[in-house]
Amino acid sequence: MAWMDASSQWGQDLIAMEMEDDYLERRYYHDDEAESGYVDYPDDYPLDDDYGNYDPYDAYYDDEMYYTKISASELFDQRIVPTVSQACQTIMPLLGMCFVSRITSYFVAEVLHGSAVGQFIVHSTSAISGLVALHWFFRENLVYLVMLGILAYLLLFVTWCKCRGLSGVTVAFVTVVYLVTCELVVVKETEWHQIRGAQMILSMKIISLGFDVSSGAIVELPGVIEYSGYVFQVGSVMFGPWISYQQYIHLLSSHKVEKKLLFYWVCKLAKSFILSVVCIIISTCIIHWLVLEYSFIWLLAYRDAQSFRFSHYFVSYLSELTLTMSGLGTTKNNGDVRWDVTVTKPYHIELPRSLVEIVTNWNLPMHYWLKTYVFKTARPLGNFIAIVLTYAASSILHGLNFQLSAVLLSLGFYSYVEYVLRQHLSKSFDACILAKRCKADCEHSYKSTHPYVILVNLGFGLLSVFHLAYLGLMFDNSSSEEQGYSMDHTLSKWSELGYASHWVALATYIFYILI
Repeated sequence: MAWMDASSQWGQDLIAMEMEDDYLERRYYHDDEAESGYVDYPDDYPLDDDYGNYDPYDAYYDDEMYYTKISASELFDQRIVPTVSQACQTIMPLLGMCFVSRITSYFVAEVLHGSAVGQFIVHSTSAISGLVALHWFFRENLVYLVMLGILAYLLLFVTWCKCRGLSGVTVAFVTVVYLVTCELVVVKETEWHQIRGAQMILSMKIISLGFDVSSGAIVELPGVIEYSGYVFQVGSVMFGPWISYQQYIHLLSSHKVEKKLLFYWVCKLAKSFILSVVCIIISTCIIHWLVLEYSFIWLLAYRDAQSFRFSHYFVSYLSELTLTMSGLGTTKNNGDVRWDVTVTKPYHIELPRSLVEIVTNWNLPMHYWLKTYVFKTARPLGNFIAIVLTYAASSILHGLNFQLSAVLLSLGFYSYVEYVLRQHLSKSFDACILAKRCKADCEHSYKSTHPYVILVNLGFGLLSVFHLAYLGLMFDNSSSEEQGYSMDHTLSKWSELGYASHWVALATYIFYILI
């Protein structure tokens, strides 16, 4: 039920290439002097602005300027190739450490047969590799992650000994306090923005472990080595996805290196890698090349929002790649092992049935985490309160940033209104127009193949796309991205569109009340 995860926010930071639309377009001037590179401006013409900058072309011939795209070959040579090259150079060390973890776990399972020494080697390798990866990306800022990990384990140990049932609540409360204190008091904005994604994944692991200990899902408290191997597991420590402690222990399982299984593993790695590369190319190159700055404002909004979404897909597929490379991400069905970890489903986001479908498929592991550890816990208070608390928890994990909080809480309200409205309409017309897809054997008289049902679902789908463009508009790689987007940035972006999405959502809610 999460609109986004913090790793998406800094997904484009990974390749350290700030998008500049001028790089993907050429400017031309009708005047011969301007085209020749010389401008004979008047003697009394101001040579600089309030910031000491001056561009005679933009200032003097602004009204006579027009744009054209660079060629496809230039786009490939000057933008796509450097983007892919820099992304690969950045992630290759991490993939190497994931492979070391995979080889170690296999060696222990096949040679040492899961002995105590072997388990110690697996957990130690997992923790050390994860910490090295964190240091590779964050340098000295690694200390804030390590401090949270140590603090959480001390709390788990104390509550385990004194009152096991309070482990989850205690760890969750202290983790939230720690995050808020670091963000507002201790850590600089730019530094916190850089580690926010990894900090969120670490917090989710710690909190889920605490609640699993409280519920008895985990019978024995993990030792220090097992705990460290889990929270700093190299395949998920940087980009996610969140994995449970039970999934992590799966590392100790023996997977025979059969040709068929090895083939599926290689295929999964290749698929995730190719999709991640395609998504980062679309996000940073293709979209901005197709839609230039002079386009219609709503088309620009959709462009910026889609660019952000594809940067999220890039990180999601990259997280599948790192997790699979480290030896996790499998499921068993009647003894058949498959490498099929799935983090996101772009098809259900780009062509959605509803906002509910978008938030469900945006980040599947995080959706499961929020649903299991937040929504179900708060559901006795009512569905609306549970939804609000779920999005509030997601906002805190993502960071105390006005933009993120505004987007998440807006999306929470939108989703609730759409859900209750479509539920009411579905009941009234006995049709398959719920926010979630009906099962094949549902009892509605008008099935999903009925023409009117198709039109209604299509209308709600287009409305979801409209909201998606509006909410994702401000993730535009502006200069404020390094320390997090401010309230002024968010409101200015929305005001350019007349707060249209909020007005539509309010009108939808009023319509629901009236009917």
